[in-house]
Amino acid sequence: MESQEQTFQQKYANLLAKYQLAFPSIEPPAPHWWSHWLGKYSFRDIADVIESLSHRNLKSQITTESTGRAISSLLRDRALRRAIPGAGVTR
Repeated sequence: MESQEQTFQQKYANLLAKYQLAFPSIEPPAPHWWSHWLGKYSFRDIADVIESLSHRNLKSQITTESTGRAISSLLRDRALRRAIPGAGVTR
């Protein structure tokens, strides 16, 4: 049986791999951001947001900081939509 720490590390590694596939030329956000996201949001939501963000027409000069801000913003938006009856969650 995996410990909670092992599960967390596996989720972190999977999300990091997903991010690097989506944005191969951009350094991933710092580990404390991943820890914050995983502590506050589900693995599936974070993975979906990375996937969604990778398909958007982004400026040619995106940065680690801008992708981190976008991920945070999209995760907050999803959480807010879930909290408001009838708002629905878009993917």
